[in-house]
Amino acid sequence: MSGGGLGEAADDAYARRLEAVVAGHRGEAAVAERLLSDSAAAVRAAALGALARCGELQVAQVRRALGDEAAAVRCRAAELAPVEVELVGLLSDPDASVVEAAAAALGERDRDPRPVEELCQVARGHDDPLCRESAVAALGAIAAGLDADAGPDAAQAMALEVLLAAMEDRPQIRRRALLGLHQFDNDRAVDAVRAALEDRDRQVRAVAGELLGVPVH
Repeated sequence: MSGGGLGEAADDAYARRLEAVVAGHRGEAAVAERLLSDSAAAVRAAALGALARCGELQVAQVRRALGDEAAAVRCRAAELAPVEVELVGLLSDPDASVVEAAAAALGERDRDPRPVEELCQVARGHDDPLCRESAVAALGAIAAGLDADAGPDAAQAMALEVLLAAMEDRPQIRRRALLGLHQFDNDRAVDAVRAALEDRDRQVRAVAGELLGVPVH
């Protein structure tokens, strides 16, 4: 009996999630807003996306969702957050998927050096390699967007040191770091990209070769 009840509850949640998705495509913001308070996390996350698709997602709704008990909802809120919503606090979230999503979202705000220090902390020391990879990618994106007037030299210097250190991490993180290092007009960064032509990982070598315009084997 209990198993049947659980199955029915799951079916009901799926139906409500589908309702939220359809509401987004139909522009039914009122339906999506009602589902923001649903008991199922997947429905709440879908409702956020539906409101965004309708062009009706409010800053206050995003901020509330960033404090949701469900990691999936916090992730979706981070992905959808406008620039005026602070995301740096999520870099210390206990759920790695939220940290990864927040780092990725911060990287898309590529002319804002303010989260560099916190991203460096994630890139240096987070236990989850996907979080480190996301933070390294974000640092590279931010470095690419900075110029003499866009932010303090300290942010660039900090990002550079962390990207150089990331060249000792896992292959997928080294590949991300290379893309960031290539943005720097700096001898150490250039040397690191050239050195990657001899990296033990073939894909890392391929990225370095593509950046430098030279064939690799």
